[in-house]
Amino acid sequence: MVVSDTANKIKRLPLKIKCFMVFMMFASVYVYGSLILSLTTNHLNTDTFLETDKCPACFGHSICVALKNDRIHFTGWSKIRLLDIVNIKNVHTAQHLDNQEQIIIKKLGHNKEFENIDEKICKDANRPKGCDVARVLHITNTGDEIRRQGLLPKHLEKINHMFSCPTYSLIDRVLKYYKEKLTPTSNMLYTRDKLQIYATSLINAEPLMLQTFPAEEGWPFPKYHGACGRYIAVSHEGEPLHNFFSETFQKRADIAYQIMKIAEKLNNEGNQFVLYWTDLSLENLVVDSSGKVTVIDLEDIIVVDREAIARTKPRKDWDELHQSSFDDCNGRNCLTFSPDDLCTHANSDHNYFAACRNILSEYANEPSLGLMGGLLHDMPNYAKDDWDLQHLLHECVHGSTPGSRIKIKTQLTDALFNLRNVKDKNDAAKGKRLHE
Repeated sequence: MVVSDTANKIKRLPLKIKCFMVFMMFASVYVYGSLILSLTTNHLNTDTFLETDKCPACFGHSICVALKNDRIHFTGWSKIRLLDIVNIKNVHTAQHLDNQEQIIIKKLGHNKEFENIDEKICKDANRPKGCDVARVLHITNTGDEIRRQGLLPKHLEKINHMFSCPTYSLIDRVLKYYKEKLTPTSNMLYTRDKLQIYATSLINAEPLMLQTFPAEEGWPFPKYHGACGRYIAVSHEGEPLHNFFSETFQKRADIAYQIMKIAEKLNNEGNQFVLYWTDLSLENLVVDSSGKVTVIDLEDIIVVDREAIARTKPRKDWDELHQSSFDDCNGRNCLTFSPDDLCTHANSDHNYFAACRNILSEYANEPSLGLMGGLLHDMPNYAKDDWDLQHLLHECVHGSTPGSRIKIKTQLTDALFNLRNVKDKNDAAKGKRLHE
């Protein structure tokens, strides 16, 4: 009787409402069906998802075997493909089943960015939009030159930040460390490998940065696990730095100390290559459970060859310290820099400026995250009085006299090192006396 009454009520409903109910029923079935399919299907072993058909206009193939053998699975929200609509950065969490290691799977760009790169390749090959980029990459104007001449600085110059000022030595290093070779066990690089390096540079230089300056050699970057199609896999190094913005001052001082040491590492004093931050924010650094800080966004790092500068002497003051200029950017985070200036000086204070300006000091504001005043906000009086921290940060940001950032960066780093373990003013004063 209840069923009959319900059926009669439905029959009496207006046609528009009946159509809406039918639509909602089918929509629910589609959504729930898609959700179940997403949770039960491992898209990491499908060529369509990985876009392996685009190779060599891709990042590589060194981790494809592990993916195809179902050894790496998405975890958490990354299992649900419907969420790719809002995950425009295409960054996913995953787990390697062989060692249970947590890893990050990254496409390193929005889908629209990849469409634009494909269109550029087609245009350079004199082919219509939507052409098969895998088949025409070698007949583009640049691809044809690479086939005939090899990979040269002119082929990579200024197509991304890494190659703002490429040299033969930098390209030799890229080739030496390259893990995505067609024949991994061979020292030989084929034309396909060089075209793949060129295509990677067009898309995003991060895979090349991770390979050329590897974590295994002490660079403060994630470990590069490999690539498959248009995705790369890297080690999961922790949570975004902005999650630690409200930690104790001691904890934040420890993080700040590590950031200054990272700036020092990137400066790579006495060595051939120096790496410069051109984009630095609380989202570009992560902190793991042990408190270790890692740089996770390498797309906007400029690599400068000191030896080439000393050899070519591109300007009269090439061996004088380049000093970055401060801009308050209307109270927002920003970095002012000139690639030409960085590329024509053997040394610069830019990395120390970037760390202080965009992370540590009161100028490091992130309004979109609701975070103001920099990582070292609410500085206790003992940090100001006993370690002169506020003045040191101010000088690091403004660089009021020539070479002042270089002069005080050691004092600033020492102060942060000692403030990591300070709990009160007595500890601060005692630590200061011992340090002196």
